[in-house]
Amino acid sequence: MLKRIHVLWARFFVVLLTLVLVACGAPAPATTSAPTAGAALPQATATPAPTLTDLHSPDELKARFNQDAGIPRIILLVSPT
Repeated sequence: MLKRIHVLWARFFVVLLTLVLVACGAPAPATTSAPTAGAALPQATATPAPTLTDLHSPDELKARFNQDAGIPRIILLVSPT
């Protein structure tokens, strides 16, 4: 009986983990309708490689952050310790 309970819990966690991983990898739903057969597909453009910038003051960080309003951004705080 105890072995069966352990097996059921193991199966539960495997299913739960699978659902979490699938949900994390699911693409966001499209916000526009699909193009018609006659419509040309938009050309993919190369995006510039991101650069790492040393900032020397909080005001410089604020100015850089506000410069790209509307674009997804990430701030990494790296400490040597």
